[in-house]
Amino acid sequence: RRAYLYVGGLSPQVNELMIKEIFSVCGQVVHVKIVPDRNLQHGGFNYGFVEYADLRAAENAIASLHGRKILESEIKVDWATGGGGGSNGHVGAQVGQYGVRDTSNGQYHVFVGDLSPEITDATLRQAFQSFPSLAEVRVMWDANSGKSRGYGFIAFRDKADAEQSIATMNGEWLGSRAIRVNWANQKNPPGSVGGMPGMGGAGGTSMPPTGGVASGTPITYEQAVNGSSPSNTTVYVGNIPPFATQNDLVPLFSQYGFVREVRMQSERGFAFIMLDTHENAANAIVNLAGHIACGRPIKCGWGKDRNESA
Repeated sequence: RRAYLYVGGLSPQVNELMIKEIFSVCGQVVHVKIVPDRNLQHGGFNYGFVEYADLRAAENAIASLHGRKILESEIKVDWATGGGGGSNGHVGAQVGQYGVRDTSNGQYHVFVGDLSPEITDATLRQAFQSFPSLAEVRVMWDANSGKSRGYGFIAFRDKADAEQSIATMNGEWLGSRAIRVNWANQKNPPGSVGGMPGMGGAGGTSMPPTGGVASGTPITYEQAVNGSSPSNTTVYVGNIPPFATQNDLVPLFSQYGFVREVRMQSERGFAFIMLDTHENAANAIVNLAGHIACGRPIKCGWGKDRNESA
């Protein structure tokens, strides 16, 4: 399983080669990307992403490199996305629902969508700082483009604060947009989050399911994981209403791994969700088949593997 880390607090003098050399001490580094801070002229820092070939190497990097200084700047190292903290395909539902390392039990996680591109962790935290039990804030970033994915997650220690934040902050303006706030895990109070702007796609036409079960019939993890090519990470999601948006699906599927891409065809009643690994996609198929989204039980199965020949 590949793993993705967020690295913050990078001096402008630090380059990708330097980061790769430092992080390679902990394991095989697949890819490094540094994103220049637009506010560097005001004394800001760059940030970046490191992709490891396996989860253990990423865990070692967090343990050994977080807080270390590179060119006199203390760096921050954390999980970039959902998927940290599991050792096999049976990733628990709590893994990834917050999008970063979930180190404590009993926290209550809130999803925040429709974020303006300029919103950072700091500005999102400032918007929610009136809630006393605010624990962690994270805006989700695309590791390839370095741009915000348009949503984030907030953790509260007190359930009442989480509930109050949903009640009072949903629809409030932050930056240039009215944000959407709801439970990160929609198995809690149900309801649509609605309205996230498109994240874009990688092009190409996705086909209806080619493997697995998409009827909502319960299947085992073994049946799901063996139902399609090991290279396939695309989940077909059926029985969604025409008004369904990415915001209705991303919180559900981010519980099971890093959502790489979402392709909505709501007007035709389905969508495709691309996750980071075949195992995480299989886990999502098993756990989300029949789950209520936008008032309907969704159908889950394998989408067409892009690596398969036409």
